Amino acid sequence: MSVDVTQITETLEKHCQMEIGEDQSPKQPRPAPKQSKLCRPKSSSLPTSLIRTVQLESDAHTVPTTIILQLFSDRIFLSITQLSGKMGSLLICNVEESIIDNSTTYHISTMLGTGAARRNGSSADQEVALREVFVRRLAERIVLHARNKAGVGEQTILGGSEDGTGPISPLMVGLGLRSNRDGGRMSAENFNAIINAAIDLYEEGWRIVHSGGMVGMEGPD
Repeated sequence: MSVDVTQITETLEKHCQMEIGEDQSPKQPRPAPKQSKLCRPKSSSLPTSLIRTVQLESDAHTVPTTIILQLFSDRIFLSITQLSGKMGSLLICNVEESIIDNSTTYHISTMLGTGAARRNGSSADQEVALREVFVRRLAERIVLHARNKAGVGEQTILGGSEDGTGPISPLMVGLGLRSNRDGGRMSAENFNAIINAAIDLYEEGWRIVHSGGMVGMEGPD
């Protein structure tokens, strides 16, 4: 009696398939882990950033004052500090124009800090007032710059209030200013020097934005 080896083999394979289940698929190789992708923001979404340091004379010694500018699509940010990198108080100014009486209104409010936490009475009030004067003067100069670039007079409004916007984007200012050793006020010379340096930096940033360029946090100091 001859034995058909092929038939026996086929019978055993069918028997095994019935035991393990015909619907069980063979193991698939484990997929390789996906590599993480590095995403970089578009250059158009980054703010134009500039930094400068000016040296001021106060109480017979030099006080370095660092000014940082960042121009966003919907914000202007300026940081003016004499506190070794600390921002100090953060204020915001929204400028509003009225076509009814041809007036310009500056709404200034403090977002963070007061700049006078360790002082009381009139000294604290003077420090808060000084910071608001700083922000108001910066906003006035930026508005004048906007009107000049628009080709209108210094007292001519740009009509931004008709569509709910002002003549300039909201201005955010971080102020970290040192007090004089004798508790006196900042000199008019230093006040004007800081304002002029900040506006010079703003005008440089404005030229970069409108020329289609972009720079990082660099300066020729």
